[in-house]
Amino acid sequence: MLLVLLTAACSKPEKKELAGTWRWTCTSGGIGGWYYTPETEGFEAEIVFKGSSFTLYKDGEKVTSGTYHIDYDVDETMYTNKGEEDEPFYSWFNIRFHLTEAQWKKVAEAFNGKLSLCSYKYFATLGHSEAEGEVFSFCDECCDGFCYTFVKK
Repeated sequence: MLLVLLTAACSKPEKKELAGTWRWTCTSGGIGGWYYTPETEGFEAEIVFKGSSFTLYKDGEKVTSGTYHIDYDVDETMYTNKGEEDEPFYSWFNIRFHLTEAQWKKVAEAFNGKLSLCSYKYFATLGHSEAEGEVFSFCDECCDGFCYTFVKK
């Protein structure tokens, strides 16, 4: 009985899924500390996750689609203390978009570097904001890299 209780106490919380439509809100970072939004760049972008597939849209037009993989090996779920129970605020994880070189170039051209889905690993967070609702953000692992932030529609 004690073993069952200890196992339950050490288990990680259930992960939220990325499934659904996410609207791009900003890109920030780089050595110059740049900040891009749909308003400053003159276009809207959305990413739709379904199962292990994703589709990326610019102004409602499909740019590319592919598959992705989430690796929770760096998960450290943070909590806020709201009411009677602690609620998950965000989880850290790695996400990898699987694209061919041609697909990656198509994304780079469509978004002029303001949005990227390279085939290497991104450090990502999935969380909740009182103002915006569910928030998904992923950052490349360069020392002067960029972070791309989306809110769930």
